[in-house]
Amino acid sequence: MREIIAIAFAFDDKFTKLFSVAAHSIAKATEANLNVYVVDCGISDVSKAKIRSLQTKCENILAVDIRSPEREEALEKLPTEERFNSSVFYRLAIPKVFPELKRVIYLDCDIVANGDISELWHENLAGRPFGAVEEDGNLSDEKTRLYKRASLLLSSDKFYYNSGVLLIDCEQFEKSKIFERVIAYVKGTEIFLSCPEQDAMNACLGQDEHMPLSPRYNFIPFASLAKKCLGKIKEPLLIEYACVKPWQMNRATVEFFHSLGICRYATTMLLNFWKAADAMGAEKFGSKNISPTLKFFCKSIFQPVEKFAKKCYESAKSSFAKHRQRD
Repeated sequence: MREIIAIAFAFDDKFTKLFSVAAHSIAKATEANLNVYVVDCGISDVSKAKIRSLQTKCENILAVDIRSPEREEALEKLPTEERFNSSVFYRLAIPKVFPELKRVIYLDCDIVANGDISELWHENLAGRPFGAVEEDGNLSDEKTRLYKRASLLLSSDKFYYNSGVLLIDCEQFEKSKIFERVIAYVKGTEIFLSCPEQDAMNACLGQDEHMPLSPRYNFIPFASLAKKCLGKIKEPLLIEYACVKPWQMNRATVEFFHSLGICRYATTMLLNFWKAADAMGAEKFGSKNISPTLKFFCKSIFQPVEKFAKKCYESAKSSFAKHRQRD
């Protein structure tokens, strides 16, 4: 009998299409059976029907459970950043919404599976409430890392992790009152939180409360150091499009650059998303506006040239200064 893996999402109506691509790609890449749990943060009846239709498309999805959370007064009037709303905190309420769960993998909707999620499922949390991928030294550039540390008042020995993929031990998570502590921190802090629940988790939870996971489990391809990180790990298992959104780009232009061999790393990562969307039979993703796409590729092509030229200039300037000192 195949084991059953629990995966959970929390989103509102506008993320339904992305969720479907993510869940379908995970099911197709995973041999085990899946139970899918969805926290309803404002999903229409039409979208719920589409979500439940995943069971007919993937034989290893045994159940799709959509539940509305109880009204959480704690989430009202939270000082969140404009592009987020209070629903981002419901990932931390999954053990409350689905109290029967013992272990669950939480996933953001902008994810595509590149391998069997069973590997993540079997990671040892060593009694800690959750596991997460630490971004320091892997996915964030030095400037961003230092800014995060300074703005969140993180100690030098504390890593900053991403909340887009969480392996949760539900019993330990509830015992530790993660949800309540994070909400209390958000309501009490005067620090600007650009990624509300993620920044709050990093700021108020202890370093020993999470298990560091391999960046394979949450690979963000367009973060500053991601390409270097790729050479140090095995094939990414989960790809998260947190920086550059393929569904907002012009697909034909990306395919054209790929066919010419231009920006092969970037185009391959972008096309991975559309490959997953096509496999599900989703309506075509991609913007008709090519301007943002061209801007992205111009930056991808000329930024390395600019960095190289700047490095050469600084080296020549230093050499000239030393030469003048000797004279």
